[in-house]
Amino acid sequence: MTPKQTENVRESKLRFWLRLSWVVAYALMLVSMLNNLPRLNTDAIAYMRVAEYWSMGNFDFAVNGYWGPLLSWLMVPFLWLGVEPLLAGKLAMLISGGVFFHGSLFLVRAVGLRLIDELIVAWMLALTIPGWMSDHLTPDLLVAGLMAFALGQAMTPDWLTRRRRSVGSGATWGLAYLAKAVALPVGVVVSVLLALCWRFGQAENGQAAWRQLGLALGLFFLVSLPWMTVLSVKYDKPTFSTSGAIAHAIVGPGNDRPAPHPFGSTIYQLEPGRVTAWEDPSQMNYDYWSPFESGENFSHQLSLIGRNVKTVFRFLAAFDGVGVLLGWFGLGTLFFVFAMLAKPPWTKNWFTDRWRWAVIPLICLGGIYLPVYVMPVDQRYFYLFLPLFLVLALGQAEKSLAKREIIACACALLFLVPLALRTPLQPDAGIYAQDLAKRMKKAGAVGPVVGSTFFSKEGHRIGLYVAWHLAQPWFGDVSSGQAQAFRESGARFTIAIPGSPLAEKLSADPAFRDVSGSLVGKLTLQVFEILPNEP
Repeated sequence: MTPKQTENVRESKLRFWLRLSWVVAYALMLVSMLNNLPRLNTDAIAYMRVAEYWSMGNFDFAVNGYWGPLLSWLMVPFLWLGVEPLLAGKLAMLISGGVFFHGSLFLVRAVGLRLIDELIVAWMLALTIPGWMSDHLTPDLLVAGLMAFALGQAMTPDWLTRRRRSVGSGATWGLAYLAKAVALPVGVVVSVLLALCWRFGQAENGQAAWRQLGLALGLFFLVSLPWMTVLSVKYDKPTFSTSGAIAHAIVGPGNDRPAPHPFGSTIYQLEPGRVTAWEDPSQMNYDYWSPFESGENFSHQLSLIGRNVKTVFRFLAAFDGVGVLLGWFGLGTLFFVFAMLAKPPWTKNWFTDRWRWAVIPLICLGGIYLPVYVMPVDQRYFYLFLPLFLVLALGQAEKSLAKREIIACACALLFLVPLALRTPLQPDAGIYAQDLAKRMKKAGAVGPVVGSTFFSKEGHRIGLYVAWHLAQPWFGDVSSGQAQAFRESGARFTIAIPGSPLAEKLSADPAFRDVSGSLVGKLTLQVFEILPNEP
């Protein structure tokens, strides 16, 4: 065979394995979804309730500035078809996993990497995404996938000459904003910086960069503006989101509450028809603050940024085996540094190698969270880091190393180490909540619920989950003085783990009656009825 024929055969084999990775990815995602159907998280309740409001036409409850609407919108067609809300939410996560998978592969192709590189990334994601999409029902996979598509459009070789690239990039950034509000500031800044890369990388066609940027930002805001208008009307002021202000408020000076969001540490009364105040946290009271109000506030803000820098660096390291071992510095961080320090001539290499531009969204996405609340366990905020790290790693392997395919595969295996070391999921509170709710409904023990009953270190709120399954309101929780607060809440039931201090306290209080005996079968949890106050 001629060299060209040999190359064609090789490419045909690679494309076969690439298509196979698609099949494996969707098969594993489907299996993961089916195996984790009852699994719940706090945010899932909010997104599913908002989806139900959209499906019923209850726009007053559906529209809120905290939760992006796109994930809930994905659930609505399934709800109209009669699918149960929990399954509809899981199907929306399956779609989100597909968007992230193909968005990441599109990004790899767009920056000019080879087919073998796309194949490596495809198999890595096929093994990684199923676990991620089962951990939480949130829009983080969806927004990461849409951002990857938007970045791919902006980094593709013909971006300067084809309008559909800039239009596609801007429109996709707009969709990403509808998934999660963080995409709005990140998208604007990244779009401008990438346009500058094109401008300085191809100075002879510099004017085209500004024209394409204008088109991209125009489409970005064309897609985003209707939702921003709706929010602004609802809150009577210009609003694109309320989540950032809330995330900043809960880490203000002196805020040392165990539960940072007051919905989990407050007893409250709900609007009729709602299950939890978490459906629209914007309606709750927060201590908003500014770092410029006082020297103390400014100092606190700097301290907060310093802590979050450490947290983000831990996330940079958490995606590969070296980072997992060291805990603060990994391959991802190393490739990030190497990409910034291109070989001389620095300018030529940096602007010619489009894969190096992956450092821009890395910096912007990591930096946007620095002033606000970031938990050390919130890796889901940074899912986009993985394909960006892989682009940087494979780009450098291709550019700098003789045995690049071997090195590329070795790097890929190191990025799979966290998957191999992944701790098994904790016994899921959703399973127990679903079972308990069925038994309570059968026994006629249905009514408003109060109390969290944290089930595991992950912070699962059994009380909220049971209330959602019963379609009953959940009145929140308090960190101390539970018995008295529960009595005064107006709720009818609370739940405790057998043998816990709370269970013992409620058992000894005549205002609470243990009704667990009326529920058929062996129970993992105790159910207490809150008796009405005697006149």
